[in-house]
Amino acid sequence: MGLGGAFRTGGNADHAVFHHPALISGQGFDFSLAGIYSRNDEGDRHERDRGPDDAIHLTLSASGNWLGGNVAAGLAVFDYGGDIDVQRERGRSNGDGSRSVAARAVSWGATEFVGTVGYSRDLFGFGVGAAGKVVGWTAGGARARTVAVDVGVSRTLWQLTTALTVQNLGPDLEMRGRDVPLSRRVVLGVGTQRRAPVGPLDIGGAVQVAREYGGDIVPGGGVEVAYWPVVRRVFIARIGVVRVVEGEGSPVTFGAGFEGDRVRLDYGYLDRGPMTGPHQVGISIR
Repeated sequence: MGLGGAFRTGGNADHAVFHHPALISGQGFDFSLAGIYSRNDEGDRHERDRGPDDAIHLTLSASGNWLGGNVAAGLAVFDYGGDIDVQRERGRSNGDGSRSVAARAVSWGATEFVGTVGYSRDLFGFGVGAAGKVVGWTAGGARARTVAVDVGVSRTLWQLTTALTVQNLGPDLEMRGRDVPLSRRVVLGVGTQRRAPVGPLDIGGAVQVAREYGGDIVPGGGVEVAYWPVVRRVFIARIGVVRVVEGEGSPVTFGAGFEGDRVRLDYGYLDRGPMTGPHQVGISIR
């Protein structure tokens, strides 16, 4: 979190099942939650109405060793919605023969989910991995489901780990007779295998270039600085930058973390202009 959208390619990673299946490793559990809420002109959060940018994003993942490699399972749920004004004519006519128009707020909501299982192992000096997933979308009472596959390869040279992944290979969603394309992506990421000591601090980082659906090229990356006054008590600060394709959000991201014996806590922030975040928190248990 906080690395400009880049996934940290070094270290144990069951959360990699969502990003780079070739990097699935370790044994543990990850949980993260992100919330986005609209604000009105006075800066207060709406108490009744959800804005079009309101959302909750929840991810869960777990990993373990299996058949000489690593297996991970994950679930991601993205719930969002808002209100729209629908205009309709009243039954009574005005004096000039026209009908009056009334506006009515109509609430809408949508939910997207991805359930995925991935496997990785070493092969001829490379890490290779694949993840099969079920993708679903519910909106306006209609439902759509499809299956897709992510495939990737990784390689560690010196202290850098590089991963290349193609995501969302599969048939499009079909909702009410219309095709809804999957967001097919190609992602290249590079990161430090471990943090390097620089005086009393340890420094690492990651960069990423993604080709998004529609052809947009989105680079991003960041650095993290760790300080451990006591062994196995590590405090982390992160800062990054990412290209903003749409909207007026800031390209700067930041985050913080704490690593204990078997527990890691993380926080990340990405400015979205008039919104409050998202603020994202996560916990990892190993």
